[in-house]
Amino acid sequence: MRRTPAELKVGIFAAAIIALLAWSTLRVGDKTSVHGGGYDLTVSFDNATGLKIKAPVELAGVQIGVVKKINLQESRNALVTLALSDEVKLPNDSTAILRTRGFLGETYVELIPGSQGSPLLSSGGEIPNSERTGDINSLVSQFNLIADDIKHVTGSLRTMVGDDENAPINRIVSNLDQFTEAIKDVTLRNTDNVDRIANNIAELSAQLKEMIAQSSGNVEESMDRIASITRKIDEGKGTVGRLVNDEETVDKLNEAVDNLNQTLGGFRRLEAEVGYHAEYLTKSQDFKNYVHVALRPSPDKAFLLDFVADPNPNPSHTVRTTDVTVGNNTTQVITDTGTIERNKLRISAQLAKKFYDFTVRGGLIESTGGVGLDYDKGPLGVHFSAFDFQSRYGQRPHLKLMGDVAVTKNFYLLGGLDDIIASQNANDFFVGAGFRLIDEDIKTLGRMGGASVVAK
Repeated sequence: MRRTPAELKVGIFAAAIIALLAWSTLRVGDKTSVHGGGYDLTVSFDNATGLKIKAPVELAGVQIGVVKKINLQESRNALVTLALSDEVKLPNDSTAILRTRGFLGETYVELIPGSQGSPLLSSGGEIPNSERTGDINSLVSQFNLIADDIKHVTGSLRTMVGDDENAPINRIVSNLDQFTEAIKDVTLRNTDNVDRIANNIAELSAQLKEMIAQSSGNVEESMDRIASITRKIDEGKGTVGRLVNDEETVDKLNEAVDNLNQTLGGFRRLEAEVGYHAEYLTKSQDFKNYVHVALRPSPDKAFLLDFVADPNPNPSHTVRTTDVTVGNNTTQVITDTGTIERNKLRISAQLAKKFYDFTVRGGLIESTGGVGLDYDKGPLGVHFSAFDFQSRYGQRPHLKLMGDVAVTKNFYLLGGLDDIIASQNANDFFVGAGFRLIDEDIKTLGRMGGASVVAK
């Protein structure tokens, strides 16, 4: 069929449009952000997951190039070739970072320029430093590790708080029940003694009341004499009167008091604490007693002094060498004697330093060298001590873990495990209670004691 000239023109125009679209598509597909020429740099990454060819390369948030090639380098790393604009010059100590845009966005390369004045990288050079920020895969791996840790923790808790009566928590509760029953029995057995003490106090107060009533006349006479003495002092009579009214003497006395205040200023800032607690050892059924003294020149430093009466200490060994002669032969006989001195007074003297909620201490612990770590947060406290590192006689270091909870400002309850890794199953759970008097409490007692002395 013969075509008309109009149809032929339309066909030629359509073919030209199709050719133009094809050429534009190819140009757009090959187009990069590198205008007016460019140069290539390479960088090595341990992992280039998510990075694609033609992915953006940015500097300070501005795109300056694209990813040109991604190759495997020596079967180890990903070697990435970057096509960069000629307008951008990078020092040879620059850094390339793989980042992900958004939570699940595209992966791109960010360049961090190096120090000014360093030589510049030329075409074909390699950026020496590379990093990769966290992505969704690494986050999932971290969550998996956290889930495994939580699983182990819950398994350990299940073991400690199981239905078995020998589970550690169940044994602690059983020991607390036994301890409270023991306290109850002691209280019931001593009810008569408590009544007698109350009666004695009532009789004593009645006697004091009678003595005060009988001495009221003497008190009035004494008050008159005191008034007479103070009147003479005000008038400057007698040695004391002249001393008080002499301005030169008063000035010297004030100067001496000021010097004494400067000398004792550090002691006024010293905070003191004393206390006592007892531990009931459930296995040996003995009580271990502690008397504490703490001196704190500042809130984060302390000197700790304890006096300990231990009913079941480790034995102390005495080695004696004796020469035994039989005929012309002399033989040395070595005797090793182990002695256990029950309830012998032992001393702990430690220096302590506090870091946030943790306190590190060290020195003498129960008359042997040792160290300790304490954690205190509000009313709760956890204390760990390691001491008596002697191993010559098959002994193991003495490890002790204790927790306490403050019931009031001065009274607290405690419990834990003593001699944790001792041989022959010698470790012992304990529970107990104690009280402490802090600086203000001690000052109050001192004022009360001073008042009672003045009253006498």
